[in-house]
Amino acid sequence: MSESEKNLTNFQKKRLENIKRNNELLQKLNLSKLSNSIKPKEVKIHDRKSSGSTKPKSAKRRKLDELKPERLPTRRSRRLQGQMAEPSPELPASLDTVTVKPEVEDVKILGDLKLSDLVKDQDQMNRMSNLKLSSGDFFNELRNVQKQTSDVAEEVQVFDKMEMWQDKVIYERISSLFIHPSKEKFVMIAGDISGNVGLWNKDIARELEPEEDEEIFRFQLFKKNVSRIDCFPSKMEKLILASYDGFIRSLDLNNEKSDELLTVRDPYDDYLGVSDCQFSYSDPNLLYLTTLSGEFATCDMREDLKNTKLKLRRLADKKIGSMAINPQNTNQIATGSLDRTLKLWDIRKLVDKPDWSQYGDYPSHEIVSTYDSRLSVSGVSYSPTDETLVCNGYDDTIRLFDVKEKSLTDDLQPKLTMKHNCQTGRWTSILKARFKANKNIFAIANMSRAIDVYTSDGQQLAHMATPTVPAVISWHPTLNTVVGGNSSGKVFLFSEPTIKKEEEL
Repeated sequence: MSESEKNLTNFQKKRLENIKRNNELLQKLNLSKLSNSIKPKEVKIHDRKSSGSTKPKSAKRRKLDELKPERLPTRRSRRLQGQMAEPSPELPASLDTVTVKPEVEDVKILGDLKLSDLVKDQDQMNRMSNLKLSSGDFFNELRNVQKQTSDVAEEVQVFDKMEMWQDKVIYERISSLFIHPSKEKFVMIAGDISGNVGLWNKDIARELEPEEDEEIFRFQLFKKNVSRIDCFPSKMEKLILASYDGFIRSLDLNNEKSDELLTVRDPYDDYLGVSDCQFSYSDPNLLYLTTLSGEFATCDMREDLKNTKLKLRRLADKKIGSMAINPQNTNQIATGSLDRTLKLWDIRKLVDKPDWSQYGDYPSHEIVSTYDSRLSVSGVSYSPTDETLVCNGYDDTIRLFDVKEKSLTDDLQPKLTMKHNCQTGRWTSILKARFKANKNIFAIANMSRAIDVYTSDGQQLAHMATPTVPAVISWHPTLNTVVGGNSSGKVFLFSEPTIKKEEEL
């Protein structure tokens, strides 16, 4: 062995062995003779197309050619020239010392948090401490104000009187939006696609001076899309938030903290992103949730969910984008999925191995009725009293269904279909129709930059214009107030300006 070969590292020796082995293989295949038999075609000057005869170079041109620097040969590697590779000082002494960087995983925000640790601005923290949300049993209050849709002409007048307020509440594209049930103040909570949460405390009865700051607070609770924001039915001052990173957290503004409630994982301990969640109307301690990969679970909020393994059921082989509970029959839920179906389920009954699924990982619930859409179904929502279900999707339609038990069949058919542009693209959040909690009217964003409001019979009540597309919609459950959120974190509030003043009187 030569002196230069002795100085080679193990890595370089292994490389030379591989080169030698490959060269021997090429000789066995006799490829060198084959390559020599293939000669390039000679190109002669007279074969080239030319408009005239070739002129001799002038004296000036010959002089310029002589002044040109000598053209160096193309660089060739030592390996191609058959020479030994020089040892590199940058290579490690042996293969055992090679440091391999692990793949960077998504950083999760874990555990219980204090808002004072998230909000660095002390002045903002002091103002947030004054933001106290009203408490009480939301479901009991809601039942007292639920009613059928009023006279259409009266409803139209209500929306005609509405005025719009707007402000940038969060940093990025809004993925979820909620307006708190409190009647004393308007508090809008928005979540964006990066896990940030913004709160907007708006007093519409008082116009701020230019030098005054709007009461907006921002902090980060997740690392991915905030998919759902709602309040606890028996504790309105406490909010619940779900995310695509697999976490569900609470947010208590009165106590200025956020607790980790549960983490959704599969049997392989991988995170399952939560696409939607909702409290049961019959038992406010039960939370239903769906995942980005088609699972469904029921959670009892009185249990220690951090140390409890969720019983997952499969309702779709693809993402469930929206889920709703029937207020008149809480054993029935509706799901809209990326698999292009709207399905009604009876969650009291289990099916061990559903024949429609290609997976055998979890059992499922019994399907009550199915509607097959041409494209994916984005949003589903039940009316509060007349058992009308609205769904919309990428087929550019809004469909209304009568889901009374006597009207249901295996093949669900809409009672009304309306055309509606739902082509949001990648920069706008998916449009989802939402019924108001106390009236049989629903709202959906319009790609023509507006919020459209309809009755459960399909009559249009309003077309409220906005500067941009207010893709994400939320209702105040009892007041005539609706909000929409756009792709740049801005929230549009529509309400009657006299509501606050009358309450104060």
